[in-house]
Amino acid sequence: MPRYLAILALVALTLPSQLGCDSQPAPQASAPSETTGASSESHAGHSHGHDEVGPHGGHLLHLEPSQVHAEWTHDDDSHLITVFLDDFDADKIENAKFVVQVGDQTEEFALASGEQGWTVTSEALMNHINMGEAADVQLVVTDDEGDHTSKIEAHDHHHH
Repeated sequence: MPRYLAILALVALTLPSQLGCDSQPAPQASAPSETTGASSESHAGHSHGHDEVGPHGGHLLHLEPSQVHAEWTHDDDSHLITVFLDDFDADKIENAKFVVQVGDQTEEFALASGEQGWTVTSEALMNHINMGEAADVQLVVTDDEGDHTSKIEAHDHHHH
């Protein structure tokens, strides 16, 4: 019986860090330096860390193959996800969506263009994003040059 309680306590202590926001503030953006080079990636002649906060306070994404950036924010309570495509020519974007692969099941979540970015409200999509490695979540932006994609990685939550 004590072994059962120890396992239960261990699960209870580690589960919140795997599923939700932690109590620490989100890291602030900083200029790349020699000491942060190991945690930064170089894209198109510039560097940024994966935890760098974007201009809208969200998570930065590097889209392939075009090497442009997008940013996404989320409100866990309302299940609203907003994608900012500031590096794109807005008139040339044909569509934007999240594509989720869980096992052999694929689901798409279309984003609607609005004044404050591209948005979708979906509890299911938020659940998939919070599943981490169990779900492959991709942002796909299609414009006159084709598809631009980026994997949504497990992350620390930025509070907006």
